Amino acid sequence: MEATPKGVQILSGPNLKPLMDAENLPFSPVEDDCTPAERSKNHGHPLTMLEKLEIEIRESTRQTLSEHSFVDVGVFPMGIDVQSLTQKRKEKEVEEWVHALRDRYKGMKMIVARDKLDEVQGVRQKFLAFERFLEQNSEYQGKVMLIQVALSTSFINELQGNAMDVVARINMKFSTLTYQPIIFFHTHDLTFAQYLALLTVADCFIVTSMREGMALRTHEYVECQSERKRPLILSEFTGSYSFSGFRTCLPINPWDIQMTADAIVTSLTMSDEEAEAKWTDLHNHVNTQTAQAFATSFLARTLRVNYKHHIKDSLIIPALDTEQIKERYRCPEGGRRLILLDLERTLWPIDTSPPPQSIEVPEKAMQLLKKLCADEKNEVWALSGLPIKGRLETIAKNLPMLGICAEHGCFIKPRGSDIWITMIKEPNLTWMVSCMEILQYFTERTSSSFIDKRQATIVWRCLPTDDEAERTWARRQAAEAQNHIYDSLGERFGLRIIPSLSSFIILPKVVGRTSAVAAILNPEGIKAMDIRKTIPTAWPTPDMGETERFEYILAVGSDESLMNRLKRVKNAETIYTGLRKSGGSNWRCGPEAIYEAFDAILQE
Repeated sequence: MEATPKGVQILSGPNLKPLMDAENLPFSPVEDDCTPAERSKNHGHPLTMLEKLEIEIRESTRQTLSEHSFVDVGVFPMGIDVQSLTQKRKEKEVEEWVHALRDRYKGMKMIVARDKLDEVQGVRQKFLAFERFLEQNSEYQGKVMLIQVALSTSFINELQGNAMDVVARINMKFSTLTYQPIIFFHTHDLTFAQYLALLTVADCFIVTSMREGMALRTHEYVECQSERKRPLILSEFTGSYSFSGFRTCLPINPWDIQMTADAIVTSLTMSDEEAEAKWTDLHNHVNTQTAQAFATSFLARTLRVNYKHHIKDSLIIPALDTEQIKERYRCPEGGRRLILLDLERTLWPIDTSPPPQSIEVPEKAMQLLKKLCADEKNEVWALSGLPIKGRLETIAKNLPMLGICAEHGCFIKPRGSDIWITMIKEPNLTWMVSCMEILQYFTERTSSSFIDKRQATIVWRCLPTDDEAERTWARRQAAEAQNHIYDSLGERFGLRIIPSLSSFIILPKVVGRTSAVAAILNPEGIKAMDIRKTIPTAWPTPDMGETERFEYILAVGSDESLMNRLKRVKNAETIYTGLRKSGGSNWRCGPEAIYEAFDAILQE
């Protein structure tokens, strides 16, 4: 695993093995690219990156470990012991130092910071921004000071941080007999009581890290500001900034010196009412996500994962027994069957070639579909992610009595009709123009990648390569592209992204194979003449009796979620054709054996 400015990059091959050996993979939050407004709306958005990580781990698990293994990925933001800190703040020594500091620096604005002096903490950038602030705001010279508390680190790290020369220059340029702009301490020069007193009297606390997890010193500052309630300046590249509660700080990009200097001005001139409102939000978050909450949630998740691990071992999907299927398939006289059949990854491999793709349908697949449709008892539906133009159009022309779902449920062609019904309510596909512009940018930067624009969905795919560096770069670009699309278009147009190891699909959030199958299972069925009416997509439950018109339902496909859900529908039986050997389906059968299995089931 590699930490990058964009978050976490999963490495393949032997580097992934240690992750696979764990049952639970906990993460502290990492930074993301949401704007504060978007992030406040989408509290769960940072999990998007981790969900993609979970998919990559799951895919790699299939290739590197036992098929029975799984890895649970979760976010566990750390916190502080608020009660303990509150008790220490009330100690007499802290109060004495608070009074001493206020007397000593009466009329002075104090900016406080605490960092290691290594390069990644951005201390040099902080000092440069403070220098810019003093240069551009001469009225604050002699009135604002930066108190930097430095954590102990190695001599080499201090040299790499390259900050002391800036301190010397600033103090030489702006100091007077009674004023020194930067006061520099090492932690061993301060007691904890003195440090808490500094946080209590500070007019601002600033963190300019280039990359950091949970900056818990910001939590300490918030709690110490229960009386003054002054603002916090926080780098966007910290884990603390990933959570909604800390988005009410003053966010900065530490590489942008002017932005940081402007944030300092804002913090010192902010009204008490605005500062109190921001502090209240920060305070609520600190008191919710405490050290105790972290320990409780992590241990509870670990126990749950352990339980799931043992339970999953007992849920191994049995190999397909065609004799049992055959017995149930033979419905009583007059009984109706519903056959749901995946096309890609079941009847033929997924086509990863750039468009235009082949429109030829494998002969074996066409013969099987014809044979199923020829039985009057059968209502057969083909489920596909392909666009209407191409193979599906060929199939629809040759098999008019076959129902087809195209583009992951965006469009449905009912049996006996040549009209395609859209499942997208109030379709608005204007997002596709902006999405194509974003994807074109990433395609130009990623070799062997291409865009497959369809009628209601867009696929971005990378061709397989033996070059590990190219694969790593492609995965990184895919993650960046997904984040950018979700941030700029996701909420506005109601989009969702389905990622996989070498591609991802952008489609409307309200549609999917599950909603399409729900419409098919509706007791009234899908009528081609009612295309102006909203198609019901409520999922039937076993006790609703909505599937009574089918004596038997057979679903075959690689969509694990859909197969697991269909298993709970009355009279339904599922055959899973994916790679996993455990799950909630009734049976498991590899795609290479599916034709032989159907021959046995349909044999008289």
